[in-house]
Amino acid sequence: MSDAASRPGDTSVLPPGGGPPRPARADAWSRSGPRRRARRAFRPRRTIPGVLVAAVLAAAAILGAIQAVSAALGHPLWTVPHRDFAGPLQTTPWSGTGTISVAAAVAFIGLVLILIAVIPGRPRAIVLASGDDSVVVGVTRRSLRRSLAWLAEDVAGVHSAKAKAGRRSVTVRATTRLVDTAGLRENVQTTVQDRLTALDPLWPLRVKVRLRRREG
Repeated sequence: MSDAASRPGDTSVLPPGGGPPRPARADAWSRSGPRRRARRAFRPRRTIPGVLVAAVLAAAAILGAIQAVSAALGHPLWTVPHRDFAGPLQTTPWSGTGTISVAAAVAFIGLVLILIAVIPGRPRAIVLASGDDSVVVGVTRRSLRRSLAWLAEDVAGVHSAKAKAGRRSVTVRATTRLVDTAGLRENVQTTVQDRLTALDPLWPLRVKVRLRRREG
């Protein structure tokens, strides 16, 4: 009997380095071209921030154009009280607390927008080798989690399993009703790792197995 999971509620972890060695990776991932195309294909588009900024700028431009045209025709759409609007600004010093606060807020918003545009977000899918440099293939993390969980449940002795796919690793949480769990963790790890090896993701994923014994 294995002491690692011999009591109910015990949890054990299989080190990522366990299991058989992985075969050589696909030739496509050894060249920069396919890797670069794969990153671009599944990089987040930042759609929501882009739409919000574009909408604000478009609205400001349209309103400004309408006001300029109407004023040029002698019938301004809005009458702007310049004295009431610009008066407080003329008496507000650049070193004032309000001026510095507004400038800091605007600078912070601009910095956030720049970071959103420059820093790559979490990929929408896990890129897989396709065998053709002109074809980019990916699988969503949700689909991969389900597939690996079902695969782990097919291992003899596993009652149920759940998988979680991170950036650099996959964690499988499996439960068993067996009293003797010797070799079960290794079987789950090998099964899941073989599937990932066949899929050949762009960023290699380590497999971690957490085994919990369940009564009943």
